[in-house]
Amino acid sequence: MIETRIAALVVILLIAAAIAVVARRAAVPYETALAIVGLGVGLIIGSRPIHLTSSLILFVLLPGLLFESSFNIRWRHVRDNLAAIVGLSTVGVLLTTAVVGFLGSLSLQLALPVAILFGALVSPTDPVAVTAVFRRIGVPSRLIDLVESEALLNDGTGAIVFAIALAATQGGQLAPGPAVLTFLQLGLGGCALGVAVGLLLSLVTSRLDDPQVEITLTGIAAYGGYLVADYLHVSPILCVVCAGFVLGNVGRPKGMSERTQAAVDVFWDYVSFLLNTAVFVLIGLDVPWEAIIRVWPLVLAAAGILLVARALAVYPLLIVLRPLGRRINLRWQHLMVWSGLRGAVALALLLSLQTSGPGAYQSLRGLVYGVVLISIIVQGLTMGPVARVLLPHRPGHPHT
Repeated sequence: MIETRIAALVVILLIAAAIAVVARRAAVPYETALAIVGLGVGLIIGSRPIHLTSSLILFVLLPGLLFESSFNIRWRHVRDNLAAIVGLSTVGVLLTTAVVGFLGSLSLQLALPVAILFGALVSPTDPVAVTAVFRRIGVPSRLIDLVESEALLNDGTGAIVFAIALAATQGGQLAPGPAVLTFLQLGLGGCALGVAVGLLLSLVTSRLDDPQVEITLTGIAAYGGYLVADYLHVSPILCVVCAGFVLGNVGRPKGMSERTQAAVDVFWDYVSFLLNTAVFVLIGLDVPWEAIIRVWPLVLAAAGILLVARALAVYPLLIVLRPLGRRINLRWQHLMVWSGLRGAVALALLLSLQTSGPGAYQSLRGLVYGVVLISIIVQGLTMGPVARVLLPHRPGHPHT
């Protein structure tokens, strides 16, 4: 069995290397291409030696991906978008959950509590394929940072909202007061722990000049921080995001030599490549076709509802938040709506339901996988053309 899984891993890496070359030449999102290949391979081979599980995503794949992204985000870029990032990743997630829950209960044949749970499942966005395309075609860096930062934080807040919605579904109801307290405890606790981990390891790196040890410390921040946060019952996702952000903006420029910075960058670039490869190939391989086909009209309706919910979260919020930061023009807002792909976090939360009563939530399986698949393939493949139409200026032009 172990030999079979190792052989499967080698094949996946070979496929990933080939797809990376082809995707760059064809200007196709690498991650979308991986998912499509995974779909094809899954249909051909049927039984699979490696499967997606909630633990695999949450404890193996996600910490590294979150850390790599947050480590490379600069504070000066976040500062320009701070109000929009915070608003979209908190109020925006709640709005998305509420809109999907309400419309889902009317049109997806779901009871209201289950529809709200579905809204929480699909509220986190996945920026990986989007930001890669944006960089390739020269989308302004401020928009890239806005999309990526929002997605990193709403992964955490989405997971918290999901936990609250699940508790309400299982317990009958959850009063607003305890729900808000739980949200603040998990969210602020995760952020505080992440900042503490980031500052502590920044202090340690400032006293060292050993690339191997300092790379190890970044790994400890990613995976150790995630495990500690999970043990303390605060948000592990927000902990890793904040730890990576602090290390990237404090420990990296002030405590790492140029040699170490170069080594850390190469290491995490490759880790991100491997983890993204695993995520998107396994998403393609693990698609439950029977469940999706059984509810395919509802999947299409759910995808439409999710797009409407994303629009209702983006446009009104950015109007309200306009006095608090730099203006975000309407073309950018259109791109932000279309770039709201769903991916690994939604599937991890879905798969965690298997330990919470799979029979009760079986109806969500086809819906969530279907929505994720549509967003990765349809929105992923059209992201480049849509961006070129909406931003017809020269690459790198600083739109405002």
